[in-house]
Amino acid sequence: MPYILSPIITEQTPALWNEGSAYKKVNIYSMDVEEHPPVNYDSHILNPHSLAHAEFEAHTKKNGRTLDHYLENSPEVFYGKALVAKLKGRHWQKSDDVQGVVIWEVSLEQLKEALSQAQGHEQVPEKLLLTVADMPTTPMGTHDPNYVLILSQKAADYLIGNEKFNLYGTSWKSSDFAPKSKDRPIHNTLFQKAIILECLNLNGVPEGEYFLSAFPLALKGASESPVCPVLFTKEEMRF
Repeated sequence: MPYILSPIITEQTPALWNEGSAYKKVNIYSMDVEEHPPVNYDSHILNPHSLAHAEFEAHTKKNGRTLDHYLENSPEVFYGKALVAKLKGRHWQKSDDVQGVVIWEVSLEQLKEALSQAQGHEQVPEKLLLTVADMPTTPMGTHDPNYVLILSQKAADYLIGNEKFNLYGTSWKSSDFAPKSKDRPIHNTLFQKAIILECLNLNGVPEGEYFLSAFPLALKGASESPVCPVLFTKEEMRF
């Protein structure tokens, strides 16, 4: 059975960035209302950054590439062979900036070790989905936002050193943590070669290689868009 990496979205899904709500449903037509057409039809209001979403260069760079650029020029970034890697251990450090928050800044050595454990060698894959094996979760089963998981600059530089690298995914809600800065260095580094997926549900997904399909809603000029990524095993891809 494929692994669906987007948690089920409900009106109770918490907003992660002071957005008010992650999701709101507003009824337009109801079969219970006599004067309405005989259908049920709702409006769905989404705040992508609180949900599984894809991000593009325009998210952190003025005049950067938007979603439609990738769809029109390099749609292969949204599908293909992907590696799920899970960091081992507990390398969390207390944040000096935000009370109650701990951070794991993945070093180059830790990244290489995770890659080796997941695929048998350190070579950077075309697409990497990264999380922690023993991930603290919320009551809804998603990555606890107070456990910050980000790449070090050396680790990010290592990923983009592979010319074929084109997608980075994380279970955390962002790829940078800089509450006192307007710089987003890891985003900007990764965007040189890749798109980014965030808020992925990788719980229960074994490490290893899969086929990923991660097409977002095709929004013109968008710097981010909701996505429901799906991982297929090698056996499921055999016809």
